[in-house]
Amino acid sequence: MSIHHDFYLDTPASRHALRDALVRADIGLDAVPDFKHIAQAESAATLVGIIDDLSWQSVRPDNGVIATRIVKFSFQQNGGDPRHWEEYYAQIFHGVMALLKAFPDADAYWVALDAEWPMLLRRGGHIVLSQRMAAPGELWDPARRPSYLALIDLPYTVEPLGPWGIIHLPVRQPRQQPVANE
Repeated sequence: MSIHHDFYLDTPASRHALRDALVRADIGLDAVPDFKHIAQAESAATLVGIIDDLSWQSVRPDNGVIATRIVKFSFQQNGGDPRHWEEYYAQIFHGVMALLKAFPDADAYWVALDAEWPMLLRRGGHIVLSQRMAAPGELWDPARRPSYLALIDLPYTVEPLGPWGIIHLPVRQPRQQPVANE
């Protein structure tokens, strides 16, 4: 089972620009070579994959954001070291905040654990944190240590988020290869 959080953005920025913003944020992620059409960064705790071709998607959440990029934060399970969990969550949080700051015009949303839990939504510059995730012990709990809520230096509100309905997208035709002139 893969454990990951997905951060979706609507931005014209390339996958490499997103990866570079994460690396420049100095949160412990290093750039690694691309894998097929995915830009990557990693640490001992986190593998980040950034995808900028979402033509394969057949559905999207009904939250007002039409994403053009996905940043996948996956837990590095190959070592299985439980000490890396806090580093993983810190890198997700700081990575999402770095991307929100680096691309301030991008609408975006963050979902956790196979899109089951909406964490954050930004539309029209307004950031909403999930009220569910502000419950005791959750990520936005003000009493949590470390307090991620106290580290947010962008304006936000805490409100109910989701569950979002699903919008089915039209089936996309495969790209046609150009025919060489003979």
